[in-house]
Amino acid sequence: MMKMSLNDVDVRTENLNSNAGAQDLILPDVRLFVKAVEAGGLMHAAAALGIPKATASRQLKRLESTLGHLLMHRSAHRFGLTDEGRSFLSAARDILVAVDDAMAQRASTSDDLRGRLRVSASSYFGRDLLAPHLPAFMAAHPRLEITVRLGSHKVDLSREEADVLIRASREGCEDLVARRVASEPLVLCAAPSYLEQHPAIKDLEDLAQHAFLACDAERPGQEMIIPIASREHSVLPAGLFRSNDPELLLRLACAAKGIALIPLLLAKPQIEDGSLLVVFPALELRPMEFDLMYLPGKRNSRKVRAFADHLLCALKRPPGLFPLAA
Repeated sequence: MMKMSLNDVDVRTENLNSNAGAQDLILPDVRLFVKAVEAGGLMHAAAALGIPKATASRQLKRLESTLGHLLMHRSAHRFGLTDEGRSFLSAARDILVAVDDAMAQRASTSDDLRGRLRVSASSYFGRDLLAPHLPAFMAAHPRLEITVRLGSHKVDLSREEADVLIRASREGCEDLVARRVASEPLVLCAAPSYLEQHPAIKDLEDLAQHAFLACDAERPGQEMIIPIASREHSVLPAGLFRSNDPELLLRLACAAKGIALIPLLLAKPQIEDGSLLVVFPALELRPMEFDLMYLPGKRNSRKVRAFADHLLCALKRPPGLFPLAA
C-alpha cells in the first residue's frame, strides 16, 4: 500500500501543464480529490468547486498520473477509493491544512485569525463551561467564523464534520490529539423530601436501596457505576434513570425522583438554597474530565491552537472553589 507524507512531494499552487514532474503535486488537483471523497463523486465535487465536470476528471487523472496509482474506482454506477486512494487521503488532507494555514498566516497578522472554526461539544460543556468564555474569544478574533454544535452525537473529524471535539470520554478517539481542558467535580445529591422517605445512607452498600439518576445514557443494563476516586463502585439500584443531559437529571432530582450524579457546578445553586442535599459527603468522587481533541494534521492549525489555549487559560479555577456541603 502506498504511503505518503508531506516530505515526499513538492506542492505547487500555480497552474501547471500535464507534463509536471513525477514528484510535483498541483494543489487544485489535491483539493479536487479530497472534495470528491467528501461529496461522494466527481460531479458533486465539480459543482462544489465551481468547475466543469470534464475539468474535474482531467485534474483527477493528472493527480493519479503524478502519483502513479489509481485513486478512485469510478463509473456510472460505482464510486469508491482504492487502497492507494485511502492511503493518500490522509496525506492529502494534511497538505491542504498545512497550505491553508500557511496562506492564512501570510495574509493576516499573528493575532488576526480568519476562516471557519467548527466546534462540537457536549450540551453541558457548551452551556455551562464554554458559553461564558466564548465572548472574549470572539472579541479577540472578530474575523473568525465560529460554529458550535452541542449534543452527544458522534462526530467524525476525519470526514471534517468539525475541527475540534470536546468530550468527557476519549473512547473511540484514541487516534486524536487530546488536551485536558477541564476537570469538573461531581456530586451525589437528592431532594430533602426524597431522603426523608428512603433509608439512610451510612455506607456504600446502602446505595443499592435507592433510585439513581445517571448521566451515562450509552451504558446498557441496570448497573450504576459510581466513580469513587480510587476505583469504580458498581451498584444495582432499586431504580435507575439514564440521560445524556445533566440539566434534566438536576430537575428530576429537585422533583424527588432519585439521587443524581451530576457536576457540582450545575447543582451548586440548589445545594446552596437547600433544594438539594449532598448525599454521602464523605465519599470522594473522581471528577468528570473534559478533553479537547483534534486530528494530528491540525496540530499546527493556528485557529485550533488559539481556541485550545484560550479554553485552557479560561477554565483554570482554584481547587475547592465550591464546597461539598451546603
